[in-house]
Amino acid sequence: MIEKRLPSFVIHSYGISTMTFNMMMLVAIYYYSYFMTDVALINPAHLAIFMLITHIIDAVSVPVGGAVIQKTQFRWGQFRSWLLFLPISTFVFFTITFTNIPSVSYWLKMFYLGSAYLLAHISLNFAFNAQLGLISVLSGNTNDRAKLSARNIQYQYGSQIIFSIVVVWVLNSLNDNYGESLGFFLTVIMLAALQVLGYWNLFFRTKEYDRYDPDKKLKPSNILTWREMLMQIIGNRPLVLIMIADTFKDIAIFGLTSVAVYYFKYVSGDDSWMQIYPLYSASAILVSSLIAPAITKKVGKKGICIYTAFVGILGYIILRMYGANSPIIYTSIICCTNLVVYLPMPIRQAMYMDAAEYGLYKTGKNASALIMSMYTMPVKIGMAIALTLLNSFLAYIGFVANMETTPEFVENLMNLIAYLPAVCYLIAGFVFLFYDLTDDKVAFYMAENRKKRGQE
Repeated sequence: MIEKRLPSFVIHSYGISTMTFNMMMLVAIYYYSYFMTDVALINPAHLAIFMLITHIIDAVSVPVGGAVIQKTQFRWGQFRSWLLFLPISTFVFFTITFTNIPSVSYWLKMFYLGSAYLLAHISLNFAFNAQLGLISVLSGNTNDRAKLSARNIQYQYGSQIIFSIVVVWVLNSLNDNYGESLGFFLTVIMLAALQVLGYWNLFFRTKEYDRYDPDKKLKPSNILTWREMLMQIIGNRPLVLIMIADTFKDIAIFGLTSVAVYYFKYVSGDDSWMQIYPLYSASAILVSSLIAPAITKKVGKKGICIYTAFVGILGYIILRMYGANSPIIYTSIICCTNLVVYLPMPIRQAMYMDAAEYGLYKTGKNASALIMSMYTMPVKIGMAIALTLLNSFLAYIGFVANMETTPEFVENLMNLIAYLPAVCYLIAGFVFLFYDLTDDKVAFYMAENRKKRGQE
């Protein structure tokens, strides 16, 4: 049987939905901690506890959401249905997350901001998990899946370029004209609305791939008990290894990203670099994603994950030695390091789909939606740990909003900036030494799985 190739318009629609979603999320990644400490005036120690609690619940919602998507189907399809309604609730709660009401009492502000943050992330988890699950029905061709994963990453980091050129400029302009409270609020409204449009476009473009099937729920291969779902995760060795390594990588990524605004404001003393830094950083990552397929083809998925992790450690050690000297040196070192450590990113989604094929081959049960939802689990855990560590460390070294910096504060902050990602990539590289799911094995599992589905 000859597999029908995936049309380009579907691949690009998938990427566009990621682009609009990511531009919305970049506000939270770059500015949420700053918004809470310097705009909403939340104490960093309180924020650290708040971030830990909300992100634990947020992380738990990821597998729960994947399980719900795995076991349910509505009239618009198993995955597409969630892309129709959940982006709207994400729009509402994500916007409220960046709403600062000065007249509200401190603890009430903590409560409503925390509740909005949690509900926004639970909502976007369902939509994003549904988008990831679509991969399982869009194509069973390894080349198409690899292309879809690579294009998706290119759109994701291309969105950072748009964010740094357009969104940061808009945010700064609004902040200057209307104050930071209203500036953040108006910017987030626009980006959250774009997120809705991106998902709706994907919803309409993938209609023929995910139609309602009244018999789908009744097939034995799609019926999973909660225990079977748990075993599909903890019993899937490649999946567990990928998730552990990705968690440490994401701690490094979110730690570096979230601390940037503090570096430029309190270390370099020139926060105008917050418009320049994301542009150069994203450009380096985009270049990395473009050259990654050729390098991956030569060294393999396992090789590129190991080599880039260990090379990245050197970059962060150099960052500690020279990064505090100037924002130019800081940005240059990070951009050069990004060229290396982001090389495995284009294959990340494809590796989770490989793990799903492995799980189906081993168990005879199709848990692709559940396993693909695990793609976001390291992101959630990584963000939770990174932001908790960041705010805990800021409180520990005596950070106060709009403080005058001291040499001791700069030294302590640079230790966090450099050593946290270095240690994380050391662990991630070591974990991948035990990964053994080769492309040949995946091709064999996919062929056997097609026979089980009756496609051959």
